Amino acid sequence: MTLLLLLACTGTPVETDDTQDTVPPDTDDSAVPISYVDSPAEAIDLDPADDIVHFELTAARMTHTIGDYVIDGYAYNGQTPGPTLRAKIGDRVIVDFSNELDAVSTIHWHGLTVPYEMDGVLWSQGGVDPGTSFRYEFTLTQAGSFWYHPHVDTAHQVDHGLYGVLIVEDPADPTPDRELVLVFDDWNDPEDEEPDEHDHGRDEGLWTVNGMPDPAVQLTGGQRVRARLFNTSNHGYLDLGGSQLRWIAGDQGLLPSAQSPQTIRLGPGDRADVEWLPGDAGWDVLDHSYSNAGPGFGEPEVRLRVDIAEPTTAGTALDWPFLSGAITPDSPPTLTYVFTGEAGDWFINGERFPNVTVESLPIQQDSVIEVRNLSGSEHPFHLHGMHFEVLSINGTPPPFRTIEDTWNLAVYDRIRVSVRPQNPGFWMAHCHILGHAEEGMMTVIEVQPAR
Repeated sequence: MTLLLLLACTGTPVETDDTQDTVPPDTDDSAVPISYVDSPAEAIDLDPADDIVHFELTAARMTHTIGDYVIDGYAYNGQTPGPTLRAKIGDRVIVDFSNELDAVSTIHWHGLTVPYEMDGVLWSQGGVDPGTSFRYEFTLTQAGSFWYHPHVDTAHQVDHGLYGVLIVEDPADPTPDRELVLVFDDWNDPEDEEPDEHDHGRDEGLWTVNGMPDPAVQLTGGQRVRARLFNTSNHGYLDLGGSQLRWIAGDQGLLPSAQSPQTIRLGPGDRADVEWLPGDAGWDVLDHSYSNAGPGFGEPEVRLRVDIAEPTTAGTALDWPFLSGAITPDSPPTLTYVFTGEAGDWFINGERFPNVTVESLPIQQDSVIEVRNLSGSEHPFHLHGMHFEVLSINGTPPPFRTIEDTWNLAVYDRIRVSVRPQNPGFWMAHCHILGHAEEGMMTVIEVQPAR
């Protein structure tokens, strides 16, 4: 995540009970109906125990209807985004995954620290073959806005609709009047004669929020709203602005304090939570031109319209238990990764996955990773199995303490991050522009068990 934030998503529109067509307030009946979007439907917890949550997820083919377009793809439990999984810190999570695709698949828990065997990469668990199932089981140790997706043939399966949200609640957080899960995705425009999910410096052309193009959301004046924003796009960036931009949380939970940036930029895989305090007027969530080639030109586009059903005085902000502690001082790196290459051939330290050198880190000890971007493209760096604190950006400490699992590097950026691995195993480190990872920009870190 960069300090301006990044957001994109890969989603498919599905008709659900959360979506309705209605006329917004203060308009006459002759007005064009507005499509209001709500959070994706949540998965049912099959276990009555307070500290165990048990879900079922099935991946299968699905035809997505996005506006006037019909797109063949995939979905979890017949919806894209897939069912939202909700749990709390300390819960034991059980997910029974069934694969009804005609190809091998897995589930990777993006941003969560899970046992190596539960990470969803082929060499940790093997693939889940068509017609078979696999049980994922792990205990939650972090609060935040996470998501899940396959990690085999990743660019293809995610791009066709296989992703969903996992929310881990902290009982210490205040309860908002309303929570919204908003998953942004960028699809290949079916009218594009030469669609290319690996194209450099452009979006795929058809943006959705929770599977709906050109959506609106309806809030009530005076509410305190926690909006969880997800970028699940293969390679699209979002640079979000608007009149309500109280940024309270990033990849790994609450920030040290509420921030009011000009924009929140979310790259592929990134997340952000904002607190909305609607009053007597709505607003537009604007997306400023941005891609993996950097800032673009032109006027910002409306990605989401916010309407107010009952205008009134805005409420006061909730009392969030923000992240404590000072920024950890910078220190020399334990290992260094250098990103290079160009469209079609991407490298880390001059190596193209799977022909890579496996570096190692000691378990339960602080180590420093330096990542340098010497290519002509931006890259969201994502680490499996561990989260990290950002120590410096181009030699300068971040403006506030920042705990992440995905961080965007602009061209010629150099970052240093601190990690303390908790679980042994062979963990991926890669660019989360999924085409870049597929074309070689991925490596492996071994975390050695305690001796």
